[in-house]
This record gives sequence, C-alpha cells and structure tokens, in this order.
Amino acid sequence: MTRETVEAASNLSLSQKVRKSITWLSHRDGPVRNWRYFPTRVLLRKLQSESAEMRAYAAEGLGGVGDVHAVAPLINALSDHNSTVRRFAISSLGKIRDERAIEVLIPFLQDEDADMRCATVVALGELGLDEERTSNPPVQIIEALMSSIWDTDRAVCSAAVVALGRIGNPQAVSALNELAEATESEWVRRYVSEALHQIEEQNAALNS
Repeated sequence: MTRETVEAASNLSLSQKVRKSITWLSHRDGPVRNWRYFPTRVLLRKLQSESAEMRAYAAEGLGGVGDVHAVAPLINALSDHNSTVRRFAISSLGKIRDERAIEVLIPFLQDEDADMRCATVVALGELGLDEERTSNPPVQIIEALMSSIWDTDRAVCSAAVVALGRIGNPQAVSALNELAEATESEWVRRYVSEALHQIEEQNAALNS
C-alpha cells in the first residue's frame, strides 16, 4: 500500500468521523442539545476550518441546531469560495428563520448555479413561514418567490410554487394562475393547482 493510499484512507476516515460528530452535535434531541450554545460554539469553530468539506458539514449542522447566534457567521459563509459551503449556509439560514437573512439571500436567486437558486428559494420559503411573519410575510419574500416561478430551471420553478403555497399569501394567486396557463409542464401545473388550493384553504381559515 502506497503512502498516498494510506493518507487517502486516513482522510476518508476522519471525514466520516467529523460528519458523524457534527450530526450528533446538531441533532435537536441530541445529548448536548441542552448545553446552552455548546453545539453552536463547536460548529462555528469548524466553520473556520481550512477544509472546505468540514466547513460545509459545519454550515449544514448549524441549521440543525437552529441557534440565532449562528446567523451572522452563516451570512459571512455566503462569501465562501466553496459552492457547497455557500449552499449549506443558505439552507441553514432558512431553517433558523431569522429575518436578517432575507436581504442577503435574495441576490442568490440570480446565481448561475440552479442548485444554489433552488436552495435559496426553499430558504426564503422557510423564512416566510416564521410564526411571527406567517400572517404578514415580508413583501420582498413574496415578490422574490413570484419572480422565481418563472425560472428556466424546473426544479427552481417548482420549489418557488411550493413555497408560495405553503406561505399562503393571496398576493401570489394571480401570478400562479398566469404560470398555469403559460407552462407546458404538467408537473408544474399540478404544483400550481396544489399551491392555489393551499392558499385558498389558509385564507378561508383566517376569515372563518
């Protein structure tokens, strides 16, 4: 066995151990969940690692912890040179649902990478579901999602439609109906139909 092979095997083993540890730390019901800020501190240190893989795992794990103290570091991670780190940071900001993330996430809807745009749409959808904002989600979230339903990537388009349905804001009805008439995709029309139904149900419940 060559030295290179041994080192590769060692690195793989370390990577697996790091992933397992971060999953353990970030689990909401994990053994250290009640140790105030401990999981966040550990993961924030990993977020500064020279290893892009470890930074990505840390960015992902911080979303599982859900600590608002991680919002500013995750926003900084949006400038990471590694696209996976940026994508996980986007997803975690959505899971934490802190309004500070809204303004910094919207520009990623113009990213060349469809996976990055899709992650951003999902994150904005989560931010629009925050309990304090559900009845009146920020206009910029609704407008950004309505713009994304016209994304050329079907996954991004579908994710935006689903997000609008979950948020339930009637402002999206006109745009969704327009998309249903314009699209050639049967799948997109199904997503639109479900979203419109969700919006109708949520508003009926509010008015009852």
